[in-house]
Amino acid sequence: MLDIKLLSFRYQYKTILSRLSFTVEPGDILHITGPNGSGKTTLMSLLAGLRKESGGTIQYLLPGGRPAPDRRAHVEYLPAEANALFGKMDAMSNLRFWLKLRSLDASDDYIRPVLKRWDLDHPLIRENFPVESFSTGMKRRLALARLELSQTPCWLLDEPLYGLDTKGIETFQTMLDEHLQRQGITIIVSHDIAPLERFAVRKLDLVVEGKPKT
Repeated sequence: MLDIKLLSFRYQYKTILSRLSFTVEPGDILHITGPNGSGKTTLMSLLAGLRKESGGTIQYLLPGGRPAPDRRAHVEYLPAEANALFGKMDAMSNLRFWLKLRSLDASDDYIRPVLKRWDLDHPLIRENFPVESFSTGMKRRLALARLELSQTPCWLLDEPLYGLDTKGIETFQTMLDEHLQRQGITIIVSHDIAPLERFAVRKLDLVVEGKPKT
């Protein structure tokens, strides 16, 4: 479970988030909504451990309720329009790097079935072809393959459908469904809500600090 209590964040002299509290249980999807400037991406980066909160707590609770010593070991973050890929490396090398960073199996037998699922297993694509030459959709599919291979129970997805075609969206839906069946947690920011309509989604609506909610 992800447990957030009285979370606040200030940037210089501006309050972005103020005393925000919520929990996300295993098997849940939480959809973060709100206007531009309400702190959606800031919240995601805080949950991922890329920013330090100004106040409050963020905890990933292990079975039994014990806080994880480092929640980043249990979280995988997919930023909006950024795929955390090395442009000069090919698809296989990118995935091997991230898997070894997590001390996971980085063998071809582990990686290639997921590449095949995302239509990236062609020999002219998976090796000796730099990712910087991929299309926008191909880069996003490779980033989603990294997410799938990570084995993390908590996914933070900021506009995960960016650049995907219809088949890519369908593959994403299947992957997400499997993740939820494994009692995974998903927190998502997305303007494209139609692909989420098949899921039981909770919503957290953020407001711009200092402005009344309408």
